[in-house]
Amino acid sequence: MSGQQTQQTLQQRLHSTLDNPNQPFALLTTVRVKDKAAGDRLEAAMQTVVEKSRQEAGNITYHVNRDANDPTIFYFYDRWNSIDAVDFHEQTEYFKAGLVVLKEVIAEPPTTTILQIAY
Repeated sequence: MSGQQTQQTLQQRLHSTLDNPNQPFALLTTVRVKDKAAGDRLEAAMQTVVEKSRQEAGNITYHVNRDANDPTIFYFYDRWNSIDAVDFHEQTEYFKAGLVVLKEVIAEPPTTTILQIAY
């Protein structure tokens, strides 16, 4: 779920940012939805995505957080063992289903920050 900050795909950004494609890393994605009802819909859809993603061999952690002060803002925080793990994740049916809902409810393109794990 890459954002507006670049025209590159997430995969291209990962390859150009990370020195080693097999190193663990994290993604922080900020999503703003149209209204509280859209947020409720996204939250419900993400429950399955999160539960199944956490079972993937390449996933370290996967969390969806809703801003306590603004119910239209979400923060997705996920850690992966490798770029290949994200490739696998993005091909799953549950990820694709979540992406369909996301595209229907967003107010603006999400932004994704790639984080190198410091320790």
